Amino acid sequence: MDIIDFKRILTAFADEPSDVDIRAGKVVAQVRDEVIDAAIAYSIGEDRQLRIVENDQEYAARTWLVNRIARLPQLADRIISSAISGTKSGTVSPFITPTGFISSDISNGIDSDEPTQDVVQTMLAKASSPLPGATSVLYLTSDAGEGKTTVINRAARHQAELYKQKQAHSLIVPIPLSGRSFLTFDDAVVAALVNKLRFNYLYFDAFIELVRMGAIVPAFDGYEEMLVEGSKGEAVSALGNLVQRLDSSGTIFVAARKAFFEYLSFRTQARLFDALGDRSAAFSRLALSRWNRDQFCDYGKLRSAKAPEEVYDIVSARLGKGHPLLTRAVLVRRLFDVLEGVDRSELADLLGANPHDYFFTFVDAIVKREASEKWLSRISGDVMEPLLEVGEHHQLLSQIALEMWQSSTTSLRYDVLDVIVDLFCETQRKGAVATRQVKERIKQHSLLTTDTSRGQGLGFDHEDFQNFYLGEGLGILLIKGTRTELHAFLSVNIVPLATIEQAVQFLNRHHTNALDAINKVISINFSETGYSFCKENCGSLAIRLAEYIQVESNPTRLDNMFFPASILAGRTLRNIEFCECHFQPTLINNSSFDTVKFIKCEFERLEIDSRDKSLGCGFIDCKVDSLVIQPDEEYVYDPSLIETLLKNIGATIGKIEMDVSSIKEADERTKIVERVLRSFLRHSHIDDEGIRTRLGKAYTSLFYDEILGTLLSEGILEEAPWRGQGVQKRYKLMKPMSELGAALEKSQGKFDDFIEDLRR
Repeated sequence: MDIIDFKRILTAFADEPSDVDIRAGKVVAQVRDEVIDAAIAYSIGEDRQLRIVENDQEYAARTWLVNRIARLPQLADRIISSAISGTKSGTVSPFITPTGFISSDISNGIDSDEPTQDVVQTMLAKASSPLPGATSVLYLTSDAGEGKTTVINRAARHQAELYKQKQAHSLIVPIPLSGRSFLTFDDAVVAALVNKLRFNYLYFDAFIELVRMGAIVPAFDGYEEMLVEGSKGEAVSALGNLVQRLDSSGTIFVAARKAFFEYLSFRTQARLFDALGDRSAAFSRLALSRWNRDQFCDYGKLRSAKAPEEVYDIVSARLGKGHPLLTRAVLVRRLFDVLEGVDRSELADLLGANPHDYFFTFVDAIVKREASEKWLSRISGDVMEPLLEVGEHHQLLSQIALEMWQSSTTSLRYDVLDVIVDLFCETQRKGAVATRQVKERIKQHSLLTTDTSRGQGLGFDHEDFQNFYLGEGLGILLIKGTRTELHAFLSVNIVPLATIEQAVQFLNRHHTNALDAINKVISINFSETGYSFCKENCGSLAIRLAEYIQVESNPTRLDNMFFPASILAGRTLRNIEFCECHFQPTLINNSSFDTVKFIKCEFERLEIDSRDKSLGCGFIDCKVDSLVIQPDEEYVYDPSLIETLLKNIGATIGKIEMDVSSIKEADERTKIVERVLRSFLRHSHIDDEGIRTRLGKAYTSLFYDEILGTLLSEGILEEAPWRGQGVQKRYKLMKPMSELGAALEKSQGKFDDFIEDLRR
C-alpha cells in the first residue's frame, strides 16, 4: 500500500476530506468525533512497507486501517452474535452441510461444473483467495427454500470466528435485500450494518474501500430483480455499477435463483456487462444441490426424531421421490416441527390425498397444532377452548400478508399489526378479552418471526409462507372482492407465481366457478394501456385460470395480454386462443397443447427441444424474434427457418406453404461469434486458451482463420496486454454487448449482415 492509497482509504472514513491531513511523517485525522494523531513511516528493508506508529505501537498500514479505523474485530463479534440471536431459541439451529457444483473459470481452460461436498468451505476459500486484477463475483444459486440464506449466514459466522482467531484476513458480511424492488446497494449495506448488525462505523464509501482491500466480502441475499429476464431494459444493473466502483478488485457474493450468464438473451446479459465499462470481472456460480435421503435423515437425527428413514419413506410413497417436502430445507424443518408429538401412523393422513395442494395441507397441519395446543382461552376453572378456529387463523394470516403486499414490505410494525388484529376481531365479533389475547399470541405465532432489521417488526418465517397466505388473500379477492380491489392488488408489484398457484388451489378447494374470476381478470387487463405490473399480473393469472378451467365447448380467448418469461413452460393448455398477445422469452418444453392457437402474437424468444415432435398448437400470423434449439443452444433468427423448425416439432403455421428447399442453414460463422461473445459473460477478458475451450476443435480453426481478423479490424475485439506465463493473446470487447445482441437478431443468422449492421 502506497501513501496515495492510504490517504484515499482513510479519507473514506472521515466526515469531510479536509478532516484528514498527512504530511511530514504525520497523519492527523478526525474520524467519528475522535482525533487521531500518529506517525507514518516506511519500514527498513527492500519491501519498504508503509507503517503507522501510534501510542508507541507500530502497525502495518493495512492492519491499522482494518483494526483501528474500520474496527473489523468488533464487526466480527457482531456477526457471530447476530447468527446466534437470529434463531428463536437463541442457539444455533441444526445444520446439514450442503453439497453443490461450482463452475470453473473458463480462463483456466476448463468450462464445466465440478462437484463440491461442502459448499460452506468453498465459500470460505473464495472469500480468502481474491482474484488479483479483477472483481470476482460468485453467484450462489438454488430455488427458493433450499438454503441460500442459511448457507450465507453459516459461512459468515465461520469466517468471523476464523478472523477472531487470526486464521483469516477477511469477513463475509451478509446483506439481506428481501427482494425489494429498486433497492440500491448503498441503502442495503447501511441498513444491514446499522439495523441488523448494530455497527455504525462505516460509510458506504468506506465499505467499498474495505471490499477493494479484500477485508470485507459482501454477500447480497435476495436481489432477484437485477437478474430477472424481461423486455424492459432501461435500468442499468445495480450490480454492474457496484463492480465498476470496485475497479477490478475485491470479491462479492450474490445469492439468487439464477446466475446472469445462465440467461440466453443477450438483451438481459447486456444490462450487466455494459455497466462494467473497462473494468475486469470474473463470474462464477456455486449451485446448491437439493437434499437427498441421507441429508434428510441426518437432519432428522439432529432433531432427535425417531426413525427419520420411516418418515422419508412415508412422504415419498404419498407425494413421490424428489418432492419439495423432502428436498427443500425450509420445508423439511417444518415437517419435523409438525411431527413432534404426532404418531407415525397419522403422517400419511396428515399429508392429505392431493399432492398438488400439499402446501395447504402442510401449513394447515401447522395451524391446527397452533390452534389446538397454544392459542387456548380459559373459560372457567380448567376448561380451555381454542381462541380462534383454524379457518380464522388462515384468515388473519391472509390479512397480514395482504397488508405486507400493499405496503411493499416483508414485515410489519407491532402497532400496524395491532390495527389488523382489531379489524379482524371486529369482523369476527370477538370480545375485548379475546382481542387482547390475539394481539399477544400473534407475536409468538410459529409461522411468524421477529424481523431484526426493522427492530419492533414481525414477518413470516419464510417467503414461502408469505407467498402462500398472499395467495389465500388473492383467492378471496377473486371470489368475493370487487373489480377495484383486485385491480389495486395486481397493480402493486409482480405477483409471485407461487402466489398465483395458491390462489388457483384456493378456488379449487372451495369448488368455485373460475369463469367469473377469469372474466374479472380479462376486464381489468382490457382497462390497462401499455405495460404495467397489473397487465403482466393479469397475463400470469389468466393463463393459470385458463389452464385450470379446461372448457370443453367454447374456447377460452385471451386478447392483448402481456405474459412474463417462461410462462408456457410445463403448461397443460386445452382449447385456448391467444390473440395479439406479447410473450417474453419462454420455453415450450414439457408442455401439452391441445387445440391451442396463437393468433397475431409476438414472441421475444421461443425455446424448443429438437427431440420433441408433438407440439399440438397453431401459429397464425405470429412474429417470433428468435428461436433457440435445445439441447445445443443453437440460435435461429431467420423467420422462414423458424417456421420450418416449428413445423418439424408438430406445430401448424397459418401461412402460405413455403419452399423448404430454398431455406439455407444459418451461417456457421455467426454461431461461432455467438459462442465467443458468451465467453465474455463469464470473464471480461478472454485469452486464447479460454476461446479454444469454449469453441472446441470443431470451430477453433475457423475462428482464427476467417473470423478473428474481421472482429479485430471492425473494432469489435481488441488485443489486451498478456501478463501471464507462456505465449498467449488476450482480448477484450470494445462494442457494447447490447449493440452486438441487437445486430445478431437483425442479421437473421448471416455473418456478413451482422458486420454490416455494426458498421452502420
